[in-house]
Parts: sequence; structure tokens; C-alpha cells
Amino acid sequence: MVEERDILNFLKDHDDEASLDEVSEGLGITKYGPDSAYAVLQSLKTKGLVERKGEMWVRTAVDKPSLPTDLKPEEPSADLVERKSEGAADVDAIVKAMAKTLASAMKDAREPADEWELATKPMTSEIQRKEKKLGSLVLRPSTAEKAQKTLEALPTGTFIDYLFFTAEGPPLNGLPIVGQFALTGLPGAGKSILAEEIAVNASSEGKKVLYATAEDTWQSPTPRFDLQSRMKQKADFLKKDWSIIQQNLFVLDTVMFPELRDWNTFAETYRYIVEKENIDLAIIDSVTVLESYRGALKYRVMELARHNQMRGVTCIYVNQRSKESWDTYEMAGGIGLAHNLDGTIIIDYGRVYWQDQQADLDVKRGEFVRIARVLDCRMCNFERDRIRVDITKEGLIRPVDPFPRSPK
Repeated sequence: MVEERDILNFLKDHDDEASLDEVSEGLGITKYGPDSAYAVLQSLKTKGLVERKGEMWVRTAVDKPSLPTDLKPEEPSADLVERKSEGAADVDAIVKAMAKTLASAMKDAREPADEWELATKPMTSEIQRKEKKLGSLVLRPSTAEKAQKTLEALPTGTFIDYLFFTAEGPPLNGLPIVGQFALTGLPGAGKSILAEEIAVNASSEGKKVLYATAEDTWQSPTPRFDLQSRMKQKADFLKKDWSIIQQNLFVLDTVMFPELRDWNTFAETYRYIVEKENIDLAIIDSVTVLESYRGALKYRVMELARHNQMRGVTCIYVNQRSKESWDTYEMAGGIGLAHNLDGTIIIDYGRVYWQDQQADLDVKRGEFVRIARVLDCRMCNFERDRIRVDITKEGLIRPVDPFPRSPK
């Protein structure tokens, strides 16, 4: 079993920093699980001995010189010892000794790291790393043959497959593969209904799907019509083979297992499943499970999005509307969250008042509608008009008018 000092020595031998993969491979231990590289690094982090910077774990503990003799607390005099034995403590001498001890400890104490230092101070640090190591962090364009990838799709089996287009114009027939998308709207608009159908369709077609639920328990011991029951109902209506879904669908139930609401536990479990099962599609319903403080939510989403891009995972982040307004970017985590992702899809409802809404939906002013819309996508072209949708009696989101539309 690896010990903390083994990892500290490993970091020391590698210029005080290394990635999780390097630690795991270098010491011959697993990346995740009990007594793993990740577990020991987290323990060292809580003790202030290492810190995480992106994908790198950095050693913060440094070898300190021994304390100079003249700074050590004074030994109490024989007279003081004698008086203490007689019960008359010399308070002044004790206070002075304590003050010197405290001053010594404060001198050697390490100042806490300031996360915002780079945002508030100019770049004054000198280049201290070797040229070879710094140069490896700078990328250059590949050859022409390797520079161009083909835009691929991950089919969802729903109408949103027709909302994204190839460069030539036809529908992509799915989400851009490995794209990170926010799915947002008012409560009750149908976001979770759509997410459940996507999970059923994708897993029944052989895709490995990870579904994290924060709003409903997966399998309730009570008579409640739980999430699993609703997905089974959708599978039956769509004529999907439940046995195939069983093989390909993995669920993180943060209602049944509240420990998953701790970010470190959730992130470790998420990465474990993604890497062990080679997950193709992840659905997080909703992202509020990642962080109770909504101001920091975008940083959690950013970390997951980066991991998904590196591991080839397409992801849908279901997000509640933060204000009682519809057909807008307003969402939990703010617009900064949308900037961290590749695109934003909304499933929303409200009354039509703006002229562009009336034109897109062909309805009268003041009429109540439910809509689907792509607000943005950095990976490809997309349908810019609003699509009128509704929730069917079978619990599915469907366009009201024939879709995809005929070419204009």
C-alpha cells in the first residue's frame, strides 16, 4: 500500500508536480478507489501538503531549515523553577516565553495561496522552468491531413437531432459528438421528460449512458411512480428492449445516496464510471447537485466539461431557470455557465408578446405556448427559429407541427 510520504517523494523527484496518471503509473497504484493515488492526494490536499492546478498536483510542502538557536524559547531559570515549585508562578516570564515561541512559529508559517493573485497583480514572476518543459505546453497546428476531423453526431432519437446542421446544410441527425450542452427552462417545461427519453433511446441503441439524478429517486421502496418506472414506461411505448437498456444505463442517485452531493465524492464516482465503462453520453439532472452555492456552479460544470472533452463524453447539463422569465439565457449559474459549454438548448413555456415569437410560432399575441429552441452552438450551424412543442399523454416531448420543416 502506498503511503503519503511515497507520493510526496515522487512529486519532489518530478519538479514538485505531476498529473494523476503520472503518479498512478510511476508508483504502480490504481488511480481511483480505496488507497488509490487520487485518495492519497486528496488526503494530502486537506493537510495543505499538495494543491491541484488543472490536471497537475503540486507539492506545496518544502523542506524547512532548523530553527535558529536564538529564536528558540528561553529555558526557565532555576529561580523561576524554584518559585513555581513554591506555587508563585512568574507570569511575566511565562508570557515572554510564549511570545517568543509564537513569533518563531509565525516566522516559519507558510502564507495561504491567493487564488485571485493573477487577477489583481501584474505578471512579475520569472521563468524558472526548463525550456523543454515550457515548450511542451505550446501547441502548433497539425499537418493538413490531420487537422480536419469530420463532424460526427450522437443520435438522441428525438426531434432535437434535427436542430443541428452539417456544413453542407442537411440535419446532423444528433448532437455534435463530445459536445457539452446546457438544457434549460422554467420548472415544469419538460426538460427532465426530454432527458429521460434521450437516455432511453441512446442506451437502447448500444450507447453507454450515465444518468445523474438530483430531483427524483431512481428506485423508490415506496409505491411512488419513480424515475425507473417512468423510463420503463417510455421504453415500452417506444418499443425499446429493456434488457439492452439494463446493460448500458448507469445511474447516480443523489437522493438515495446523499453522500454523492459532496463534490469530491461525486467527481470521483463520476470519473470512475466514465473511465471504467467508457461512457458515451452523460446526463446530469440537474446541475444544482454539483454545487449548493450557485455563484460557484459554473466552476463545477467547467471541470466536468473539461474532463468530458478529454474522455470523449457527450454531456447534457439540465439547468433550472433562475428567474421567472422565459425564452432567455437566464439560468442557474448565470450566463457565464453558458459560455463554458458548447451550446444551449431551451425547453420553455410562456405567453407570446414579442413579434419575433409570433412570427416563429404562428400564434396570436398573448397565447400560451411551450417551445424548444437552440440559443447557440459553437460546434456547428443550428436551427434558429423557435419550435412549438407539447407534452403528450405518454409523457414525451413532441413538436406540434410536422418537423423537420420543409425547406423554404
